[in-house]
Amino acid sequence: MDEVFGDQNAVVTIYFRKTTAQSGDFLADTNDYLLWYVKDKALAKFRSIQQEREGFDWVNYDFVMSPDLRLRKIAKLEKQGAKSLADGERVYRRSPLTSTSASESTLLPFDFEGQTYRPGKGGWKTNPVGITPLSKSFRIETYGTTASFRRFTSDFPFFPISNSWIDTASGGYGADKIYVVQTNVKVIERYLLMTTDPGDLVLDPTCGSGTTAAVAEQWGRRWITIDTSRVALALARARIMGARYPFYLLADSREGQIKESEVSN
Repeated sequence: MDEVFGDQNAVVTIYFRKTTAQSGDFLADTNDYLLWYVKDKALAKFRSIQQEREGFDWVNYDFVMSPDLRLRKIAKLEKQGAKSLADGERVYRRSPLTSTSASESTLLPFDFEGQTYRPGKGGWKTNPVGITPLSKSFRIETYGTTASFRRFTSDFPFFPISNSWIDTASGGYGADKIYVVQTNVKVIERYLLMTTDPGDLVLDPTCGSGTTAAVAEQWGRRWITIDTSRVALALARARIMGARYPFYLLADSREGQIKESEVSN
């Protein structure tokens, strides 16, 4: 691949789980990888994929607020996900309210619960106009001479996906394989969504069972798939012709605009 595209155009190697268990004389081989190369890194297309957090064991999210605004430290079993929170309780962390950069408006002190707080080194992350709604929404927490911002897990329960995909194992719950080297649909789907847009052309020179073509068809990508085996082509053709896909409304159609209005109120 380096000889074809040049090592300067190697983006990253993606590692993913391909099965939950595999026997062998040595370490079980449960991982596979994707090599991501581009023709020109400066022109490469990338769409960040967000993955939903599990809802527990978040780094530094060590506190809980109840519906009646009582605060407490999260229990060990609650943080591990072994024990559920009470109804209405929300997990949060104390995020710094100060920043290394500062401007004249962010250096001003502010009063909170009868005390005056100053940013120290740097400045506040917001000005007095922004601190007022934070205070009214119970987002400010102080301890000692420090003021912090309450950041709840529900504020944005997602994080950008990395090059290590451990949630793609197919053993036990994935679709049954119809081809010996069939790749999990989730792997192909995630990679296509990350590197292409609807209408883009996807080429798979070794189609196998047609997973890439099936995923591309589902997500509105044009595709070309090739194989030297008539068995593989027959399997892929049957899979595509017999597939049923979810129905989507186009965003720029009248029906799509009406549906979007219903959803967004």
